[in-house]
Amino acid sequence: MFGFVLGTACLAGLFYTLRRGRWHHGHGGPGRWSWRGRMRWLFERLDTSPGQEKVLVQAADELTEAFAKMRDEMSATRAALARSLRGEAFDAAALRELDAKHDELIDNLRKTLRASLSKTHEALDAKQRRELADLLEHGWGHGYGYRHYGYGGGCGGWRGARPC
Repeated sequence: MFGFVLGTACLAGLFYTLRRGRWHHGHGGPGRWSWRGRMRWLFERLDTSPGQEKVLVQAADELTEAFAKMRDEMSATRAALARSLRGEAFDAAALRELDAKHDELIDNLRKTLRASLSKTHEALDAKQRRELADLLEHGWGHGYGYRHYGYGGGCGGWRGARPC
């Protein structure tokens, strides 16, 4: 019985860690794939200056804050959905209020995204913007390692390094 409880607790801890994305390698510092670790990888990949890094971190913080506002609204959203279903008659008014609140949050996110992308565009040079655009379009694993091995990036997968 004790083994079952311990195993369940370990499994719950693993799910919590995976869901929150808190992988820390080493002792005390952020790991390679934590939020700061990803930014460090991006800065190395783009070969940014400290001034550019400051602008990119500020833009990422603004976007993270806008997403956090939307995430904070989830419990209120679930409660409103439950209220609309719980009564004898369907409560469409509660959903209209919810739609208005969601529209406001999404509009704020769009404005923040535009402002952050504009700041990022101004801070980076043409080569860095192309590299960042490729990463956004194809995903973070696109061209992994090719730049260092002379393949130019984008041909094949990260395992099957083949020239273009």
